[in-house]
Amino acid sequence: MNPLEKLYTEQGHNGGIVFDPRTKATLLVLLDIAVFLGRSLPYEAAIFLVCVLIVAVGGMASTALRYCVVFSLLVAIQQLIGPMVGQSAVLSLVQFLAVAVRKVLPCLLVAYWAVGTTGVSEFAAALWGSGVPKSAIITTSVAFRCFPTISEEWRAIRSAMKMRGIGTGLSSWLFHPIQTIAHIYVPLFASVISISDELAAAALCRGMDDPAPHTCLAQIGLRTQDWLALALVAAGTAAAAAFAIAGKGL
Repeated sequence: MNPLEKLYTEQGHNGGIVFDPRTKATLLVLLDIAVFLGRSLPYEAAIFLVCVLIVAVGGMASTALRYCVVFSLLVAIQQLIGPMVGQSAVLSLVQFLAVAVRKVLPCLLVAYWAVGTTGVSEFAAALWGSGVPKSAIITTSVAFRCFPTISEEWRAIRSAMKMRGIGTGLSSWLFHPIQTIAHIYVPLFASVISISDELAAAALCRGMDDPAPHTCLAQIGLRTQDWLALALVAAGTAAAAAFAIAGKGL
């Protein structure tokens, strides 16, 4: 194994199996479709376990375990308050929220894993290799780099506003909406515009608009684990779709 590839594999993915960014995106789409092809709790649990397995072998086992705890709590909430739903509107709302969050939890887990284990350079290299237009690659790369910067800016603004006694929570929106918008969200949006311009200029300085072939530290390419994961998830999604079309609910 190339020393650079070993460094990338062991440090970039916490010792987990390395998947190609295109595999992660395809798995996310397939699992999103599969989630909504069935309604029963056993079916949802099966889809969730598939997502947990993928994320665990992909290097984020602790995250998968935390999501398992959340999923179990949501199931327990539904089972406990289910018989009492008709007695209270509040209980009905709680059950609805528990079911809604549980429904999208597998998608959130896979999306979190895909973003958390994919570097911007790796993602851009995968797009270059897929023949995506240059303008789309530059835009996507800037957007990927923009999110962490916006998060840091948000924390800095919140810290500064707390020193001035201005809250940033839900109560501030309810009781002081104008003040919250003026002192928190207006500076944030202004910073976002400035950050986007700076990142776009940085991308051009790094030569992303150069038509010549680009290099990347990460080893991009579909390997055995990619084909195996895609085949299994695609087969499962196709089977679930066939049952749904045949009118046999899962």
